[in-house]
Amino acid sequence: MADQPEVPSDVTAAQFFEVMLPMGFEANAAANPGQTPRELTMQYVVTGDGGGDWTLSIKDGKLTAAKGRVEAANVTFTVSVDDWRDAVLGQNGASLALILPQPRPGRPDNSGRLKEVKGTMALELSREAQDPYKVEMCFNNAAAPRTLLRMKLAEWTDMQTGKLNGQEAFMQGRIKVEGDMGFLMQIAMMAM
Repeated sequence: MADQPEVPSDVTAAQFFEVMLPMGFEANAAANPGQTPRELTMQYVVTGDGGGDWTLSIKDGKLTAAKGRVEAANVTFTVSVDDWRDAVLGQNGASLALILPQPRPGRPDNSGRLKEVKGTMALELSREAQDPYKVEMCFNNAAAPRTLLRMKLAEWTDMQTGKLNGQEAFMQGRIKVEGDMGFLMQIAMMAM
């Protein structure tokens, strides 16, 4: 991943989405050609004091950010302001990968697959001496099917970086799933 701008501890959601994220996207796109989406719309609903709604639109490989919501988002992330801050600052076991898809070397852009998925995936990720990290991803404005996945936050992070095989973790009982398993398989296929 390309060098990203340092995130100050007092960053606001508006500063992050409207200034820092576009700068980071541009740096990442330049460093990883072919791994960034060409066209995609992501929406963020950050709940609580200091939160708000933002839409990130990628068109022709360029990202623009705007305050507010749109009807046709390919994926909408809903997260509390406290969990958002943990992810953005990399604290309390969280990382940016929880709310922002990260490229992995050798894995192509799968945003085309994302546009075909419909449903909602909720994550409840346990962490030591803290409330669970919670984020919900609604794909293409479809509330159903709905799947809730519970596991340890550290293991989720390992899955996203390729250190942990998700199928093995599921078979070992380290992942608990409620809801539509078929939908979970569609989500898993996007990571390949």
